[in-house]
Amino acid sequence: MSPIIRDERGRFVPVVQPKLWRTSSVQRSRDRTDRIGRARRQLKAKLATTQWISELDRRGIYELEACGIEWLAVETWLDALNPQEASAARRFVKNVLQVLADHDAPPGAKNEVYNELYRRLIAAGIVD
Repeated sequence: MSPIIRDERGRFVPVVQPKLWRTSSVQRSRDRTDRIGRARRQLKAKLATTQWISELDRRGIYELEACGIEWLAVETWLDALNPQEASAARRFVKNVLQVLADHDAPPGAKNEVYNELYRRLIAAGIVD
């Protein structure tokens, strides 16, 4: 017998379930929902990695690649991090790109941020 519950007016009503409600269809529905959720999380992570790049950052990327670190390695590192670490890492990379793009920055500051980024990429196993 189906369970009986109260509706919004306090009346007793039976809980109606579709006749074809089977565990296989429920499982397929859950699997589809999980796939959609994973795809959305992956898209959100990819957009978070790529949306924050501005024209200033493109100059910094050019300077970074001129120094010897490929931008693809930095993106790979950012994609491998969990969301909280990736957010802090994006802020760090943005700072590195701003310093490298700044022509008035002293060479020592440029060298320091470059070395720190290089150390983080080595620690993550992205660069040898």
